[in-house]
Amino acid sequence: MKPAVLTVPAEASAPRPPSHPLGGRRAWTVWGVAALAYLIAFFHRTSLGVASLAAQQRFGVGATALSMFVILQLGVYLAMQIPGGLMADRFGPRRMIGVALVIMALGETVFAFATAMPLAIAGRVLVGLGDAMTFLNIIRLIAAWFPRRRFALLTAMTAMVGSLGQVVGTVPLSAGLHAYGWTRTFVGISVISGAMAVVVWLFVRNHPGAPMERSISLSGTSDEKKGSALADIRAVFAARGTRTGLWTHFTLSSFTVLATLWGYPYLVKGLGMAPGPARLILTLGAATPMAAAPLLGWFAGRRPDLRGRLITSAVITLAVAWLVAITWPGGHLPAPLALLLVLINAVGSAASMLAFDLARDSNPPERGGIVSGIVNLGGFSSTIAGLLTAGVLLDATGGGYGPTAFQVAFIPITGLVVIGAVRVTMLMRRSRPGR
Repeated sequence: MKPAVLTVPAEASAPRPPSHPLGGRRAWTVWGVAALAYLIAFFHRTSLGVASLAAQQRFGVGATALSMFVILQLGVYLAMQIPGGLMADRFGPRRMIGVALVIMALGETVFAFATAMPLAIAGRVLVGLGDAMTFLNIIRLIAAWFPRRRFALLTAMTAMVGSLGQVVGTVPLSAGLHAYGWTRTFVGISVISGAMAVVVWLFVRNHPGAPMERSISLSGTSDEKKGSALADIRAVFAARGTRTGLWTHFTLSSFTVLATLWGYPYLVKGLGMAPGPARLILTLGAATPMAAAPLLGWFAGRRPDLRGRLITSAVITLAVAWLVAITWPGGHLPAPLALLLVLINAVGSAASMLAFDLARDSNPPERGGIVSGIVNLGGFSSTIAGLLTAGVLLDATGGGYGPTAFQVAFIPITGLVVIGAVRVTMLMRRSRPGR
């Protein structure tokens, strides 16, 4: 029996008509609105960092229970990467970014009125669900609206705009909690997200020159693209460029472990730094990708033949930096080397955006959502593994947070980076992507 057919807007999966020029004012408008949506999503992702003390008081929990918010939110993000990519390819970025903002708004509303952990966790899970669908849909928009040479640059700029969400949201959220309290502050955040969903619907289109409507079957496949979701995933993963992108993102994501949780304790308690210099080092680390990512993206766009060398250099340098950190005698890494460790990780984070560029070149445009989801899967899986194993090993060594304790805690992170670096180097030598 043939599946029933519905008539819906065609933007979801129609190929881009070649007669429409790429780039230009309209393309930048579409990207700007989508990037602003990602800024809001990133703000949602990191907002608990500012509200953590207020959350402990509101829900009456300790630090361990509070960490469940972050782990569950990241876990949902990780689990949704491939399903989110499939939905991006089936329904289009315009719909999916709008839906993601609405889901995040709903999650923050639930979080605003929650007075106990179960409801609060449900709110954060919804936030993670919406956040998971945002970035990969923007990557798909970039591929549709801009010429090939700008893909790496726009991907890096999107990541930069997203990271600003954490920076620009810190003071307003803190001030809002102080002035208006928990409920009204988080309801206000949800209203902003809902309003942004309307802006996305008004200004974002999936690609230039889309016809008004096309048929899409209830089974989820269009009348031009037959085949199961599993077949699409297999086809994308079979491309060597996809696997290279996944392992690149897997290897170069260790900075998130330092930036989100363990960097400050390592510098202050592990290495004995004063809080001021430690904060300065982490601030420099946070600022580095904002400058390095667009620069690397611009260079990769102009010289795609050198992407392989850039990535190989980045993964090898990162692996060496971590090996030095865990083998330094006594664990007391000198301050200049500690700064260098943070900065190398930060540059690696910026270089990880090239993973999407590599994977894009190995797959057709209509599978761009799945491609981005699989690549993103690599980075977030290694991040969650690093966060969890470091915490377990710190507790196992007595919880003293001394220099040798951190050396032990960072062994799994170093192992992940070394394994990833070896794998990336092997894939680069076999296929030489970008050449």
